[in-house]
Order: sequence, then structure tokens, then C-alpha cells
Amino acid sequence: MGNRIDTFADLIAPIGEEEFFAEYHDQKPLHIPAPSPDKLDDVMNWSALSDILNMTAIWSPSSLRLFLDTEAIPVEKYCRPAIDRNNQQTMQPDAEKVKTWLRRGASIVANDIDTLTPGLIAAADALERRLGAKVQSNLYCSWQTHQAFPTHFDTHEVFALHAAGEKVWNIYEGRLQNPIANDTHKNVDDEFNAKNRGDLLEVVTLRPGDVLYIPRGQYHDALASSEGCIHLSFGVTHVIGIDVMTLLFEQALADPAIRSNIPLIGSSDDARGAWVDDLIDRVAKIGKSKAFQSSIGPLHDAFHYHRGGIGLPGDALEEGGEDRFEVSVKSLKIVRQNGKALLKSPKGQVPIPDDIVDPVAWIVDAGQFSNNEFAGAFPGLDEGARSKLIQDLSSMRVIAPV
Repeated sequence: MGNRIDTFADLIAPIGEEEFFAEYHDQKPLHIPAPSPDKLDDVMNWSALSDILNMTAIWSPSSLRLFLDTEAIPVEKYCRPAIDRNNQQTMQPDAEKVKTWLRRGASIVANDIDTLTPGLIAAADALERRLGAKVQSNLYCSWQTHQAFPTHFDTHEVFALHAAGEKVWNIYEGRLQNPIANDTHKNVDDEFNAKNRGDLLEVVTLRPGDVLYIPRGQYHDALASSEGCIHLSFGVTHVIGIDVMTLLFEQALADPAIRSNIPLIGSSDDARGAWVDDLIDRVAKIGKSKAFQSSIGPLHDAFHYHRGGIGLPGDALEEGGEDRFEVSVKSLKIVRQNGKALLKSPKGQVPIPDDIVDPVAWIVDAGQFSNNEFAGAFPGLDEGARSKLIQDLSSMRVIAPV
């Protein structure tokens, strides 16, 4: 088995982090040949793929799809009626039908697999911790000369981890600027892509252990060049301006003027203009306030997925378990008055020392957390300071053990 991918540095080795972020991240594609073919064996291999595909009850037509020469195979052609884990009628992949399609060259696309094995969890978590982003993974298993998807771009950046066989990737010069997962960018047709992909920039052959980084919006396609190959696509989605604007919108709603009616029909252009100018000024004031600025950090800190975390029997034993806490005071929020941060509840408010404003804001936003999650969010805060803050908040009955 290969080495465990526990950190981002492990994933991109032998490329260093400083070089990656200075020259490639969100700038241009990067092919990282593996120092050894078994580098990613702990993340995925043929045996692990067979094991997860045999978890029949977890798959549905949306999570496990088959494609043949870029065309989706109809659900009824590879699935059978079944009862799912919620006791609901559904369709589930049928092993014999799936194998028949595989022998014809169909590609498997297994979506949202990043919680299914320890190796997948470790790789996804390593990306999330270093990039401060949400990471989701799909698996693609394809066969020689058969292509699952035409030339396209993704609305997230991609780390393609190649686990088995060989696959040729075509990287094109065309790159859309900051596409997002809305109808404008998701529903483009092949003609649009052909027009915007540009000339061929690079041809890359991925082999076991290789990693390929593709920035968001960069056009590419891929074709298996061996009898069978597996690659994993880890899609990285960062906090973007729209997320911050959504948070600003939510906070702005507290101002009655933001909720006011537009001047009636027949009002002068000056009246409408003044009303609009007032709204813009108010939103700008909120956006520039220290209270709003302090809410961005917790938004970013919480921008990740939760994968597992249970280890039995230790976690069931008092000496082996990990303490968890939840915020027990309702309508708790952080406000700013005269340049000082205050922790405010319906029953009153208390000042927050400047050096722990961000940790307190994180706790309030999280609602429920463990010691390890708190330590991971604030690695620069020493254990003594973390313990004291938890003890103080517990004494104030702001948080309580779960």
C-alpha cells in the first residue's frame, strides 16, 4: 500500500507548497508525476473500488451513473427496483447489468465518495484544511478509447488523483473567468464550449500516483489509454463574493430602512434616487462595520464538510471519548459598541477580550463542537487558552457538554 495522504504537502509531493501557491494555484494547470506508483494506493485501488461498489444500498441512479461514449446510459438499463434505507421505493444498480455495460466499455461515475474509506476521508480533509474550502470527490472508472465526458470546464478547481491505468488529458488554453454553479455556467452547450476552449495547451498522460491540478474554468477533456483506469476528481469550492454578499444581505435585513417600500408610482426620479442612495449607503456602512467584518472569519472557518470522527470502542468509554459542547443560550450574538466586542444575549451582555473575539465568534457560529474541532480551527491558540475559554463559557452557562 502507498503512504497515507494526511497533509496537502503529502498530496502534491514532490512539488513544494511554496512553489505551488506562488506559480500554479488559481493560475495554471500542473501535472505532478508520482515519485512512486503506489503513492495513492491508500486513497484508491481496484480492490477498494470493488468494495465500495458492492455497498449496494448506498447507491442510487444519481450517485452511481454509467456513460458510454459521452452518452448517459438510461437508469432502467443498469438499475432494478429496490427499497432504500429509508424504506422508500427506489432504483439501485444491478451488478449483472452493470458488468454487462462495463464489458461494452461503459464508464463508471461514482459521486460523493469522499466519506466511504479512511483514505478518501484523509485526502479530502487534507485539501480542506490547507485550502480553507469545501472539497467533494467523484470517481471515474473508464476503459480504452471510450470517453465519458466531452470537452468542458468545471465551476470549481480540480485535483485529479490517478489511481490505476493510464489516461490522456487534453488541457486547452481557454479558461472562463470565475464560473459558478448557476444556470449561466452549468447549462452551456457543446457549441459554446467548442468556441471558448481555445487551442490545445498541453497533453498530459496520467499514470498511477500522478496528480493533475486544473484551475476553475480551465477547459479540458480526458480519454482512457489503457484497458482500465481509475481517477478521482476532488472538486474544491472556496468562499466567493456571493457568499459574503449573502451574509451581508442577511445582516442588512435587520435595518427597517432596508425593508422599506420603494416610493409610490408617480414619485419623482429624485425621490426614487434618494431612496436607492440611502439603501446603498446603509448596506455599505454595514459591510464596512467591524461587526460584519468579524463575521467573515467564522464563515470561512466553518466552510467545510464533516466526515466521520467516530472511533469505537474508545469513543464510547469515558477515558477514551472526546468532549463535545453546544451553545446553550439562544439568540446569542456578537455586537460592537465603542470599538469593543460584546457577547450579547436576551439577558444581557459581557465584553470579550480582543484576543479571543474570533474563537468566541467561531463557537457561537458552530453551535456544537468538539475539543479537536476547536483546536483545528485555531491551531495558534495554545491548549491552556482553549481550555480556559471553554471553562469560562461553561461557567457562564453559554455552552454545555453534549
